[in-house]
Amino acid sequence: MTRTTRILLPVGVVTAMVLTGCSTTTGDFEREAEKFLESKDLAREAGYTYRDAECETPTSTSVGTQFACGATDNDGDDWTFIAEITGAREIVIVSGEVNG
Repeated sequence: MTRTTRILLPVGVVTAMVLTGCSTTTGDFEREAEKFLESKDLAREAGYTYRDAECETPTSTSVGTQFACGATDNDGDDWTFIAEITGAREIVIVSGEVNG
């Protein structure tokens, strides 16, 4: 069976980051995006379960900063996602597609 590339439209927002201290770091956004990609919330929205999520560290914590992530779905296909910082403690996945 041939697989076609699928694009995910915005699929969700991470709205509750568990952080200590008053400020967020680029590493916080990286880790939260990875957790979100592997979450049950995204699986329900996307129809796929993702594992082995890895994200680049964003270059900034500023709203509008985008960074790439990758994960593998339950069929074994590798995906590339783009995450965007949308608030002091918010991330949205703005796109996703199967590699290859």
